[in-house]
Amino acid sequence: MRLILLLVQCAAVVLSQYEEVASVPVRTERSHICQEHDQPVITQRPEPVYEVDLGDPVKITCGASGIPMPYVYWIKGKKDMTDKEERLPVTAVGQSVLYLASVEKEDVDYYTCVVEDCCTGTIQTVETEITVRNRAECTRKQSADFFWVVVWEYKNWTDAHLFCKEHDMEFAVPRSGELNARLLTKIQESLGSDPNGKKFAHHNMVWLGVTDGVVEWGFTDINTGRPIHYSNWLPKQPDNWKKYHKEGQDVVAMDRVSGEWDDSYGFWKRPFACWCPPRRSRGNRRN
Repeated sequence: MRLILLLVQCAAVVLSQYEEVASVPVRTERSHICQEHDQPVITQRPEPVYEVDLGDPVKITCGASGIPMPYVYWIKGKKDMTDKEERLPVTAVGQSVLYLASVEKEDVDYYTCVVEDCCTGTIQTVETEITVRNRAECTRKQSADFFWVVVWEYKNWTDAHLFCKEHDMEFAVPRSGELNARLLTKIQESLGSDPNGKKFAHHNMVWLGVTDGVVEWGFTDINTGRPIHYSNWLPKQPDNWKKYHKEGQDVVAMDRVSGEWDDSYGFWKRPFACWCPPRRSRGNRRN
């Protein structure tokens, strides 16, 4: 009860100050609540990532201390990442718990805990995200024509390659225009259907298993070490741009809008695609 009362008192003081300044330019005494003022300190930080399955419960706590106790509230989404951003309706004092009894697709998102000093209006933020566990792998349950798996996680090129290998798949390398078009369709469909996909609304490139790290300007399939015979480069690509690394660009990504390829720096983190053999040839490698 005391905390609720403190929240109301502090809010009323701030509003009265703004109203006074707006109507009559006279000096307004600072509220007694803010006379002994300590800036908020975040004492309970959310974890960077909460990995769940759809239907799981999740509880995320964010807390802070100060004199007076600060406001704490949540913002869902990030405008520059998901195109949507909204402040969740409940504002607490000192601590706020984001609790979802059963995570649904629309709950998979970025979340920002905001701690606001009710005397000065200054804020501190802590970001976290809810993500769905990735269960990409080749299984007997998959249909005979299952080929591509798109993984909506940020990984550098080397880690993406390792992920595919560890899940008994190959790093995706389209070998013809038809297969390139099929992979592009899969990427575009997956962006909307995968719960994690919406976090990549402003990210256009998807890693492929193509590199010239073995022979400069001689692009190869990382799975076989053999030269590729099909490519679909963007205009003026590959260019081996060396602005951010003296060795240039040694790996390849696909534009998820056009399906065209670009050589790139392997340290950038992007989503990626793996290749899973059809069921009838499961366990065999491509020639």
